[in-house]
Amino acid sequence: MANPAPFRKTYFTDHKDTYEAALMSLFSGAPEDTQTDLDKLFTPYFTQRDDETTRDFPAFVKHIQWLRTILPKGSVKLTVTVFLRDGSQLAERHTSTSTRDDGSIIHAETFQFVEVAEDGRISSIVETVVKTPQPSEV
Repeated sequence: MANPAPFRKTYFTDHKDTYEAALMSLFSGAPEDTQTDLDKLFTPYFTQRDDETTRDFPAFVKHIQWLRTILPKGSVKLTVTVFLRDGSQLAERHTSTSTRDDGSIIHAETFQFVEVAEDGRISSIVETVVKTPQPSEV
């Protein structure tokens, strides 16, 4: 059996718009395609640390797969508002809204510090998520 082709360098982490599209793609794919989709964006040694937990790549895949099963298609809207890239370091801030099946809407603001691997994929994310009130709650 032949070895798989080497991974080609990717450039989605180079620009705000392509990074935003990559983040949006996390929530738009089919659950059964999660592993294949995430292999294109994250290294096999990827880690994600957020306010509650630290995940390695297999746990992150499982988490995104679960989100893809519980969130209705098109229910997540995300806008990158700050994007700074310096070498292999990336800092980013985005706002998001998620609409649940019951119609309730969750607003959040996320701050990420990202390490970008040589091939352009993400090797680690440290992030914090702040749920923000809906405009009518302010």
